Order: sequence, then structure tokens, then C-alpha cells
Amino acid sequence: MKIVHVTETLVGGVLAAVAALSAKQAALGHDVVVVYPRKPAVPPEAQLVERFPAEVTRIEVPYRGRIRAIDGLRRAAIVATRDGVDVVHLHSTFAGFAGRLSPAIRRQADVIAYSPHGWAFLRGDGPAFSNRAAAAVERALRSRCDGLILVSDSEARVTRERLGRSGGDVHVLQNGIPVAGLPRAAGSAGRPVVIASGRLMEQKAPDRFAEIARSLGGQAEFVWIGDGTPEERRRWIGDAPVTVTGWLAHTDVVARLAASDVFLFPSRWEGMPISLMEAQVMGLPAVATDIVGNRDVVIPGETGLLCDDTAALTAAVARLVSDRAERDRMAERAIEVQRERLSDARLGETSIALYEAMAGRRSDALVS
Repeated sequence: MKIVHVTETLVGGVLAAVAALSAKQAALGHDVVVVYPRKPAVPPEAQLVERFPAEVTRIEVPYRGRIRAIDGLRRAAIVATRDGVDVVHLHSTFAGFAGRLSPAIRRQADVIAYSPHGWAFLRGDGPAFSNRAAAAVERALRSRCDGLILVSDSEARVTRERLGRSGGDVHVLQNGIPVAGLPRAAGSAGRPVVIASGRLMEQKAPDRFAEIARSLGGQAEFVWIGDGTPEERRRWIGDAPVTVTGWLAHTDVVARLAASDVFLFPSRWEGMPISLMEAQVMGLPAVATDIVGNRDVVIPGETGLLCDDTAALTAAVARLVSDRAERDRMAERAIEVQRERLSDARLGETSIALYEAMAGRRSDALVS
């Protein structure tokens, strides 16, 4: 197969998901291309070389703002598919717009698949009107692709409920991670370290992390792996006792996680978060919001705790910080079950099977 992945962002969890998927597909002998914009937070070239094997062709589009980036992605995808391709797989909201609204891409691709990596209409703190509008747009675009590929069971369930999608065009390709290269977390040498990972943005709820740090800063160290603009640091973290590391190479992220004790993930909406999966595979007890995606990763009471609001998150973190035995119990359970449960071992084969199923449905529809 020739497969073209088009993504509006190549940062954080989407980067990890697209890198893992494209690498697995290339390892099976498929011709794989990834089209993406050079946004400010995209890792430098040296780090991208580490994440993507040489067999995966990368096409980078200049970034001149989100609106222009959508058009740039569309144009680059048209060029990448001009000789005909088997699959165009769109990742994230704006790539979904760019690809599904292009007649040229529709003509040149046998199959168009779309993965939102967290629906825009699930923004927990977003205005109700904005969420309804986002859902309406997705319903309007439902016929512009051959299937949705969701990254978790809970994301698939909410898709059927909110968008009225049939079972036939809603598929689950669970995010997976390469577990072999991830060490077991040893914990900190001193005070417990509570850690989070992601961009300083509304979705990842760094304001909740900061609030918890203000409440519990006397009991633990609080570290945020990732960054944002200076304005975003001031807005989301402010004067809270939080160490913001800036963007790190993946090897350094893993080293930071390995020296931590609790992974705090207070996000507002998700698909199936890679950073939370990595923490669990390394044996880090997790405290996370009880939302789509998070509940597919954390096994409540066994590998971590799921919470409804900031007060509950604070209480859960305080509980684990003060109870080493509880942390050790959850760490053992996470190592026992999550390294197999969250592995990417079958990611490539499963994705190809989904594409083939979509191609069969499209062929049947054209014949009829």
C-alpha cells in the first residue's frame, strides 16, 4: 500500500501516535509518507530523525498561522497523492478539514480515513455553543471520508452517541507505544515528585496542575514536562511552585518520568493520551481526570485513580504522596498489566486491516 498521513500538529501525543503508526506500517513494507507543518513546537530535525525511520518519507510544510497551514497541508497532500494512493489518513481537527474538503484528494485516494485524536466538541470547559457547533461541523462532514479511526473505545462510544455514526464506519485503532525501550520508574531520591507532560494549553489543564501544586507544594515537588510561550507560562502556571522543564528530547522525558513518583494528568479532553500510557507502562501510579481516553488507560484503584474535579484530584495526589505502600502496590500492578495492554506490537497489522475493510466498503458502495 501507499499510505499518506496528513497531520496539523506533530507535537506531543499526536507526534508519538503518528510516528509509531507510520513506523509500524513501513516495517511491513508499505510506502509511507507523513505531511505536517513546521509549527514552533515541532521538535528539531535531529529529534524527528530519531522518531521516524528512514523508510518513512516526511514532507514539511512552512507554518504561517493556522488558517494558512490548513491550505498548505491541503496543497502538499494533493501533491503527495497526485499519482494515486491507497490511503490518506488525516490526523487532528484541522487536517481533517483540509483533507475531507478537497475534491482532488478524494479523486486521488482510494480510502480517506480520519482520526481526530480528541474531539473538539468534548472540551469540558468550552462554551456550550462552541461544542455544539464543532459537533455540527463533524456531522456535516460525515460523508467526506470512508471511516473514522478512533484511538480508544470510549472515544468510539461518544462518537456514536454524539455524531450518530453507524458501527460500520467507526473503527478503533487503540494507541500503542513501544514498551521495550521504556524502563521501570525508580522514583525520586528525595521528596516525592509529581509530574505531568504536555503543552501549556487549555486541553492539558496546567491551571489545575498549578492549583494542586499550590495546595500540596509543601508535600512534594511538582514538575511539568513541556512548555508554551512566556504568556502561556504566566497564564497557566503563574506563581505556582512548579518546575517547567521546557521541551525535552524523548530520552530526557523518559529519564524524568523514571525519577518521579506520581503522574498527574488533569486534562479536559483527550483521545487516548500517549504520555499517560508511557507513565503507566513505566509503573508510575496515575491520577487523572475521568474523561474519554483517560478511562481507557488507567485501571481505577489498581494502576491509578480517576477523578471528577480539581478537589478530587488534589485529594488523590495527597493520598498517594503520603502513602508509599499504596504507590508501590499500584506501580507493581501497572508493570504487570499495562506493558502488554498498551503495547504497539499489533499496531501496523491492525491498521492495514482497517484500511482494507474501508476499501471494501467503499468499493461495494460505488458498485451499488
